[in-house]
Amino acid sequence: MTDESKLWTLLITSSRKAARLGIIIPIIFALTVVITALTGVFLPDTYEGSIQVLKIGLSIGFSIILVFYLITWFSCLAFLRETKQHEIADEKLRRLIVMNRVSCIIFMIPIIFFVGLFGFFKVKTFAEGKVQKGTLDQILYHYFIDK
Repeated sequence: MTDESKLWTLLITSSRKAARLGIIIPIIFALTVVITALTGVFLPDTYEGSIQVLKIGLSIGFSIILVFYLITWFSCLAFLRETKQHEIADEKLRRLIVMNRVSCIIFMIPIIFFVGLFGFFKVKTFAEGKVQKGTLDQILYHYFIDK
């Protein structure tokens, strides 16, 4: 396997992994809020019991979110380290790797990780060649990759 084919494989697998793990975070957040709110309202008999259920539910939900965030974070860190030393001749591959690097760095900042998550999905779409004509993907592909 050549160096560039290894990088293509690494790019596709890394962007898929990051997109799959990253999308779990908002899903778990929504489930945590809904389940904790419903159990906090309907399960206990007293106000103090409701507050205790809310504290326990939110701490468990946010702990699960933190675990998935850290798994994705370390996956991004491994991608950044792996692609750091390579000289890339293919312009499209180089631009996609730079876009995935930027998405990883943005994802590592907790407040704006949704922007990085959007970047992972776009890198995955562009690397797999599934750009649809007449959509936002085509405009982004033309602007970022196909200059």
